[in-house]
Amino acid sequence: MTSEFLRRYYVLRIIKNPELYDLSKPYVTYEELRNALETIVERNQDDSLYEKLEFNSRKTITRDIKDIRAFNKVHIKHKRFHGYYVEEKDFEVSEHLKEIFEKTELYLLQHHAHAWKDYVTTSRTSLSPYVDMVALINAIECKYLIEVDYKGWYDDNRFQKIKNIFQPLHIKEINNAWYLIAHNSEIGIYALCLDSRINGLSITTRVCKNPISFNEAEYFKYSIGILKTDLKPEWLHIKVANHHFKYLESNPLHHSQVILSRPKDLDTQFLDYNNERIWGELKIYVEPNYEFYMQILKYNLWVKLVSPKHVVADLKAHIKCISDYYN
Repeated sequence: MTSEFLRRYYVLRIIKNPELYDLSKPYVTYEELRNALETIVERNQDDSLYEKLEFNSRKTITRDIKDIRAFNKVHIKHKRFHGYYVEEKDFEVSEHLKEIFEKTELYLLQHHAHAWKDYVTTSRTSLSPYVDMVALINAIECKYLIEVDYKGWYDDNRFQKIKNIFQPLHIKEINNAWYLIAHNSEIGIYALCLDSRINGLSITTRVCKNPISFNEAEYFKYSIGILKTDLKPEWLHIKVANHHFKYLESNPLHHSQVILSRPKDLDTQFLDYNNERIWGELKIYVEPNYEFYMQILKYNLWVKLVSPKHVVADLKAHIKCISDYYN
């Protein structure tokens, strides 16, 4: 992340959400914007990442606003005697912009991790010491080949061992684990878990002669996480109890999630799971694989799969096996 990117990020955040910086909506004057940027710099003295926030002349801000429109698709206007504002059509945060906000904030958390360790606790991951994430990201960008020595576990095609050359395509974090999606002409696209299964990973300076393109959203379109199988994706209908319904409404199970009905009684002091009025219903279009079952079982009594019948029967068989452990 560059200091210029961070300045544009804060220009956008301040104008789009002035209340976060103790400013009134909907307009932000140039003076208010400059003062807010300088306050951020003061809070982060001696940190070079923030140094370009001090470069905040009107000319620089105008250039940043043009870049924001080009890269973030947010139109910022200026009304004379009032200040900067975001056009009404851009009030709603798009998925693209939400992703930028989230990733930037996560980056800043990591950047300040040592200073903020008494105030912020992040999830522990199982990242292998053999992995240099920054170098790996650079290899993806430059299409450098990598050499991987991988000793798989049961879930990796029954203890599959791989020692080969790959084109790195994408890094994905899920369930406190990091995965490298990579391609080999013989193996195809493979998800390598970057934990102790990695016995060695070296980045070469050899550029892939026939690189393939990769779209993470398209590749994992029907996955609930990292697993892709030969199962046909289906609409899976799930009932959700009121107290958990709000959670899945704000944090969907999957991008395909559609809410079919909301609980008639959304807020109840007592939870009676036999009361149909506390249940809402949603559906998602995914592969009904074991990763989906793990996700459903994680929610305990709060959700119940209702269709299709053959998936319900398979889940029921899993639950019976679990129940038998305790008989």
